[in-house]
Amino acid sequence: MITLADFKDDAPWTPDPDDFAEVRIDNQIDGVEMRRLSAKADGRGDLTVLMSDRFGTQYRTPHVYLVRATARSVRAWVYHKRQWDRLAYTSGTLRIVLYDLRPESPTYKGLNVLDLGAANKVMLSIPPLVVHGVQNLGDEEAYFVNMPTRAYDPGYPDKSRLPIDHPGISYRFE
Repeated sequence: MITLADFKDDAPWTPDPDDFAEVRIDNQIDGVEMRRLSAKADGRGDLTVLMSDRFGTQYRTPHVYLVRATARSVRAWVYHKRQWDRLAYTSGTLRIVLYDLRPESPTYKGLNVLDLGAANKVMLSIPPLVVHGVQNLGDEEAYFVNMPTRAYDPGYPDKSRLPIDHPGISYRFE
């Protein structure tokens, strides 16, 4: 017979100071935030914390979903009026392109191209009105998780789309 007393509590651990450390790039679009994601490994595999209110109350989330990107697929272009996308990239090799269309922004018309995924695990926060697209550069499926700041409302969707080849964005997915 087994009881709860037969279980052993996990030992406490000290988080690595680099866990969720901010990552910056040259000419980073204003308001965009990137945080390093670190895996904790043992003989069974690993675990990566994607978001935690341990990092601050702004990291609470009302909605979480997993996105599967088929090999060589592109999802572009989209922006949100009311929500931040908070995207965790931990699998595959994905190219994320950001374009700032906010006229009042100091980085107006700025473009960022980021290669994220298994080799560069990052949680990317994208503010409202920043256009973005994602391309799976690999020959296998890749996955990412979105933890937006607002729950999806099918009766009032917060998503605006533009065709992938629109001439107004100076980037072409190859």
